[in-house]
Amino acid sequence: MKLKTKFSHLAYSCALILFGSVQFAHAAPLLTPHVTNEVSPAPTANAWIEIDTQAFEDNIKKTNQLLNGKTQLCIVMKANAYGHSIDLLMPSVMKLNVSCIGITSNAEAAMVRKHGYKGKITRLRTATDSEIINAQALNIEELLGNYDQAARISKWAEANNTTVHYSLALNSGGMDRNGLEMLSEQGKEQAVAITKLPHLKIDGIMTHYAVEDEKFVRERLAQFNEQTAWLIKKAKLNRKELTLHTANSFATVNVPESHLDMVRAGAIIYGDFPNHPEFKGMMAFKTQIAAVNNYLKDSTVGYDQTYTLKRDSKLANLPVGYSDGYRRSFSNKAFVLINGQKAPVVGRVSMNTVMVDVTDIPEAKAGDEVVLFGHQGNAEVKTSDLTSLTGHILTEAYIPWSNSNPQVIKPLQSQQQVILTNKKVTATAH
Repeated sequence: MKLKTKFSHLAYSCALILFGSVQFAHAAPLLTPHVTNEVSPAPTANAWIEIDTQAFEDNIKKTNQLLNGKTQLCIVMKANAYGHSIDLLMPSVMKLNVSCIGITSNAEAAMVRKHGYKGKITRLRTATDSEIINAQALNIEELLGNYDQAARISKWAEANNTTVHYSLALNSGGMDRNGLEMLSEQGKEQAVAITKLPHLKIDGIMTHYAVEDEKFVRERLAQFNEQTAWLIKKAKLNRKELTLHTANSFATVNVPESHLDMVRAGAIIYGDFPNHPEFKGMMAFKTQIAAVNNYLKDSTVGYDQTYTLKRDSKLANLPVGYSDGYRRSFSNKAFVLINGQKAPVVGRVSMNTVMVDVTDIPEAKAGDEVVLFGHQGNAEVKTSDLTSLTGHILTEAYIPWSNSNPQVIKPLQSQQQVILTNKKVTATAH
């Protein structure tokens, strides 16, 4: 009993060292930085996300090299920087003088401003009226593509003696999501009418492409150019005061004429662009071996007995599972890296445990680093290694990873490590 009590106190103390006073929230946690001199989070975290900020900076520089010097770069940091952590990346954004950041939620905008960012923050989806009203102190350029909403916001802004800046969304890119349909007379009339509403200031015009195909992008770009030229003339807008933007990562790389005044890059910035390896991946998902046990030929592994051992085997127990974002669909299909070698996942991925076969890695032992996604030595678990198993896109997987696990900056020699924990946040509407 005394031993159990001492162990419990030790475990609690370790948890406090890494997490402080932590209450885990399941929805849209606000990430708060905690600085520690720990060399590795491994002693206290069952799994963690490692972020390579140097790769992030390199990808920004490579993207800027694609632009003509006049085109602005807007880095898309929605979904907490695609799961890479706004808080961890903002020092690099500030260092490189990035002029625009794209977000979706007020919480993301608040995180950006918290770091002292003075540049443009533009919202990349239609917001609710209450979001727009509550975001005024954050100085966000809103996205408007609906006349009724624009009229309501105009009325509110007038009553509160303020001006709401916005980018007008057109449906030229074929998304049928945020923008006005300028192929209809109603859409044209509403576009002009929005620009005339008091206490709204148009800063730009944008669209978003539905398909990553060069021919499609060029056709829709031509439509956008024609529609914006018509609107600027009809509404008597000052072209020099407008930022026209259509290009996502695909268009930025493959269709230079789509760059216009600004590009909105996400995938290439985070290295999630497999056909262009010059943009380096910057996320790794890691755990460590909890224990290694020997099991007999013809015995089965895990729930539902989905895997039968073909030989006497040595299996490593990994303290991670689908509650940490490692998908159940990876069962009996994926592999991990241990000591630079591949170890196949055997049996079902359960809520908190994954079993891997390390029979051919005899040196594998408890405490060894395990890479679930990313590089280890010359080996790699690539994007395609995981997406090919389930048909999902990688962002669908790694955003939950970051919501469920501590995030750390990839360590450099003698560099402090920043660890982020998911802390419970109570939001109050005003």
